[in-house]
Amino acid sequence: MNISYGGLPSIGIIVTWGRDMIIQKGGLLAFIRYFELTMADEEGIWMQKSKNCPQQDVAQVYVIVCNKVRYRLFYAGYQTGATAAFNGNGHSWSSRSIITWPRILMAGPFEKAPRKIPMRGFQGFRYVYEPIW
Repeated sequence: MNISYGGLPSIGIIVTWGRDMIIQKGGLLAFIRYFELTMADEEGIWMQKSKNCPQQDVAQVYVIVCNKVRYRLFYAGYQTGATAAFNGNGHSWSSRSIITWPRILMAGPFEKAPRKIPMRGFQGFRYVYEPIW
């Protein structure tokens, strides 16, 4: 399904990384280093907890970090059910855990925002109808 907003079709969604998750993973700098290392090429997959699956056709996922849009990735789908995943926790980047929560999948390579783009965080995701950059 592809719903439009003001005549424009959705091109993507925007999600927020929560403060609690970042702290749990070893702090902002450690978390960003892990993310950028993991998502540096097209083989990287990132899981974002999300109760809802996008109902519109989307191709991109923008990520808000500390109230700024920081990254753009490709939308790779939505999953439910258990799966094994590497779990960077600030101490050991090689630990594994079983993920049971529903999730949006994002594929690399990531693209950094070309400038500071302020945007307040929110829970879940929002649709994006025009490129942010």
